[in-house]
Amino acid sequence: MSGVEQHTDWDAHWRVEPLDPRAVLAEGRTPRWRGIERIVQERLGGFDGLRAIELGAGRGLNGLLFARSGASVTLLDRLELPLAQARELLAGLGLDAETALGDVFDLPAELRGRFDVSMSFGLCEHFLGERRARVVAAHLEPLRPGGLALIGVPNRLAPAYRLWKAVLERRGTWPLGTEEPFGAAELAALARRAGGEPLAPIYGSFAASIVSHGVNQALFKLGRRGLPVPQLHVPLLDRLAYELVLPVVRR
Repeated sequence: MSGVEQHTDWDAHWRVEPLDPRAVLAEGRTPRWRGIERIVQERLGGFDGLRAIELGAGRGLNGLLFARSGASVTLLDRLELPLAQARELLAGLGLDAETALGDVFDLPAELRGRFDVSMSFGLCEHFLGERRARVVAAHLEPLRPGGLALIGVPNRLAPAYRLWKAVLERRGTWPLGTEEPFGAAELAALARRAGGEPLAPIYGSFAASIVSHGVNQALFKLGRRGLPVPQLHVPLLDRLAYELVLPVVRR
């Protein structure tokens, strides 16, 4: 997959995105997070004492959940603004984590090979061509041998998300520049190419995707309040959910 990456003004994005501490707690109720809890328990024995890093963290919602569960967390981003917002969320929740300015394509030497878990959610899909492969590979660099990467991306098979995105692109109102979703097979192939061992993918809630990217978008267009987002877990249908997380073990 190649092409010209379209720039996103992430600083402007984080300035207008509401800063809501409830977003951390809401993420903690999702099937995606429950799947992450399960794989961390199975592979690493739990969160207590884990060293975890979130790459391209933004406000680091999942990193904050790791901290809330007992892990020692580092949030890495190339922008100071979302890291400052993450520190505000941490303080409001009575949590602690390190924040670090840095580029995922040029990871500081002191962050290489020292973590039990690396993760990102909403990072890899913003790159094309060889950079798409490089950003997946970058998740293995911070890990010790046997460490676990959790790579969260939009799911190419999610119909509500794909339709919503296509409509905004046709209207010229898509706000996030390049965002090319992944299939589980493509993501696994890139992980293997980087020297990782992909495990079974984790999906979000298909029902939540239909409400978030379908029903609520129509209601917002009509000037009405959105519906509560259901976090139902239906294994077969959830393969069509927006959220796709691939766990990858560093060999």
